[in-house]
Amino acid sequence: MTGETESSKRWDPDGRDAFYAELDHPADLFLEVWGADLPTLFENALFALYDQLAEITDFGTAHAETIKVEGPSAADALRALLSEALYRFSTGGFVAARAAVSVEQAGSGLQVSAELHGEKADPTRHTLLSEVKAVTYHQLLVVQEPEGGWRATVLFDV
Repeated sequence: MTGETESSKRWDPDGRDAFYAELDHPADLFLEVWGADLPTLFENALFALYDQLAEITDFGTAHAETIKVEGPSAADALRALLSEALYRFSTGGFVAARAAVSVEQAGSGLQVSAELHGEKADPTRHTLLSEVKAVTYHQLLVVQEPEGGWRATVLFDV
């Protein structure tokens, strides 16, 4: 499970259909995310979160922040990562426009490290989109697909 994505490429919202899709849900934001391996899946989940929060093409990448989380399962680690990213957005306005994620086995769980590159939201220059209140446990799922790759579902309380 150790690994890093090819590079910390800038996210392109025009290509979002290759990384995640919005699923039907009557009240909240329900997403399905894909990745070739766990680090890519987690990176794509971060992209999906920030892509819902803001027009990320407007954001620079000069500021770096690192998030380190652990979880007893891949689903718990993913929720912890997204929750911490949302916390940093909610309290400091930080929006990432790219990220590099590594995932390692740690005891009986997973340790995730994400290096995010972005900047603080400025309402005079940036467009903010949805208000995401929380990353929920409801319908949270991370699975390795039989044909290869990984898939996650995550529900955001909006």
